[in-house]
Amino acid sequence: MRFLWLLFLIPFVSSGQHAVIRGVAPLAIGQEIQLRVYDDPISGKERILSKQIIDVDGSFELKVVPNEVQYAFLQVGRECADFFIEREKDVELSFVPPKRDDKKPRAFNERHFFIPKITGGKSAKLNEQIIQFNASIDKFLESIYPQLKQRRSPGFVGEKVAEFEAQMLKDFNSSEAFVQDYIKYSIAGIEQTFLSDRDRLYNKYLKGKRVQFNNPSYVNFVLQFYQGEVYKIAVVNKHEECKKLLDGKEAFAKMDELLLAAETKLQDVSLRRMVLIEGIDGLFGQKDFEAPLLIDALKDFGMLSSNSYVGSAAKNIAAKHEKLAVGTFAPDIVFNDLNGTEKQLTELQGTYVFLELTDAKNAYCQRETNVIPNLKSEFKNVRFVTVCVGNTKAEMQALQKQMNIDWDFGGVSLSNAILEDYDIQSLPLFFIIDPEGKFYRSPGPDPTKGAQQELLSLNEKLKAKNKSSVGK
Repeated sequence: MRFLWLLFLIPFVSSGQHAVIRGVAPLAIGQEIQLRVYDDPISGKERILSKQIIDVDGSFELKVVPNEVQYAFLQVGRECADFFIEREKDVELSFVPPKRDDKKPRAFNERHFFIPKITGGKSAKLNEQIIQFNASIDKFLESIYPQLKQRRSPGFVGEKVAEFEAQMLKDFNSSEAFVQDYIKYSIAGIEQTFLSDRDRLYNKYLKGKRVQFNNPSYVNFVLQFYQGEVYKIAVVNKHEECKKLLDGKEAFAKMDELLLAAETKLQDVSLRRMVLIEGIDGLFGQKDFEAPLLIDALKDFGMLSSNSYVGSAAKNIAAKHEKLAVGTFAPDIVFNDLNGTEKQLTELQGTYVFLELTDAKNAYCQRETNVIPNLKSEFKNVRFVTVCVGNTKAEMQALQKQMNIDWDFGGVSLSNAILEDYDIQSLPLFFIIDPEGKFYRSPGPDPTKGAQQELLSLNEKLKAKNKSSVGK
C-alpha cells in the first residue's frame, strides 16, 4: 500500500466491538509500538488508537475499536507498516522493516512505509487481497509508463486500462466486497489521471453509487474528480461575491450553496462539504482571501456539523492554518547542532529568519538546500537556519560537507514537537520569520521556486519604510 492516496480513512467511532492486532517486532524489543489513524482525509492529522512497549520476546498485542473496515498503520520510531483493520476481526503480522537500498531514492513523508507480512487472523484474507492487487497495479504502471512516453493517445491508454481492468475483475472475482470496491476506484484513479472524459467517469463511478468514506481509493478519486471546483467559484467566477460572504455570517453555508449551484452532481451533503473544506484549504494564500476569515468559516462549521467525519476535517484544517498563520508567533524549535549544543529558534529574534526544515538524505531536499548559499550571499541581513528532521548525525555531517553549510544548522528527532507544530506532512518546508518571531511567510517559497523574489520584495518594502533592508 505504497500510494500516498492511501492516507485516507473514516474517523474512529467507539462501538464496543474490538479488533485485536497482534504480532512480532523482533528488531524493536523494548521500544514503543503505536497503532495510528487519521482524523480525516484532508488534514492528515493523526491519532494514536493504541500503544504499548514491545515485550522481551518481541511480541505485541493491541486492542482497538475500528469502524467497519479502516485503514491504519503501525509505527515504531521512523518505521511504519500500513494495513486494514476490521470490526470484530483480528490480524496477525510480522513487523520487520525491509533492508534499505541506498542506491534508490527514498521519499520523505514522515516515515518509511513498507508492507507488513500478514501471518494470520480473520483480517488476513482482506489484507492479502489488497496487497496482491497493489502489487499488480504497481507492475501495470511500471509497464505502461515507458510506452506512454512514446504513445500518448487517449485511445491507447484506454485500451491498456481496459485490459488491466478485465484481468483484475477475473483475478479478484471472488474477493471480498470491500476489496472489489477498492480495486474499482483504484483503477478509476488511473483513468482519471490519463483520460479526461469527465462525464463517462461520473456515470461509471459516481452516478447512483453509494458514498464510501471508509474506502481510501474512493475518497481519493472523488476529491480529485471535484478538485478545482471551489477555486473556480471563489477566484474565477464569483470572486467578489465570495469575498463578501467570508466577511459575513454563515460564510460556509453560503459557499456550500454556491458550490451546489455550480456543480449539481454534488448532491450528497457530506461529500459536497468535504469537497468544500478541501477547496477552502486551497484558498489560503490567495489574493483577497484573508486567512482569519477562512479560519473562522471552517471553525464555525466544524462546531455546528453533526457529521463527525466532516466536522473533524473542518476543525483540523482551521487549527492547522490558525497555528501557522502569517502574523502569529512561530512555534519554537529546540534543536542540536553537530557538536551536540542545544539551540532555540527563538534565540534568533531581532532579524529576519529563513527557516528550512529538511531531510538530509532526500535528493529533492538536497537540491533546495544547494541554493541557500546563493541566497545567503545576496541577503546578508537574513539569518538562514536549516533543521534536519529525523536524520542521524552522520547523515547531517554528510549534508553539511556536501553543501558547504556555514549557517545555523542542526537536527531534531521524529519525536520532537516540530512534527505537529509545523504540520509536517512532507519535506522540505520553508518559512520566513520576522524580527519579532512572527511568521512573515508561512509556508515560504522553495529556494528554487521563488524565495529570491520573495526576499527581494521584502527588501523593497523595508526600503520604502526607511528600515534596514535584508539585501547587501
